[in-house]
Amino acid sequence: MDSATVSSKFQVVIPKKARDALGIKAGDKLIFDYRDGFVVLLARPTDFVDFMRGLGSEVWKDIDVTEYLARERET
Repeated sequence: MDSATVSSKFQVVIPKKARDALGIKAGDKLIFDYRDGFVVLLARPTDFVDFMRGLGSEVWKDIDVTEYLARERET
């Protein structure tokens, strides 16, 4: 497990192992995601459509989409 120290300007150096894992380099943008008391650091995607693809797919896991749409269109 790596660690970093927060500077007086609230800056941290991202360890090389983490930079390599994310594939980030100087000048890249990052996203901070806050999950259940954790902060998850993500490389900002260049294409948000690809990044968001499949989001919420678990909602439709046990639902027949064709049947659902047919019922919705009846109302």
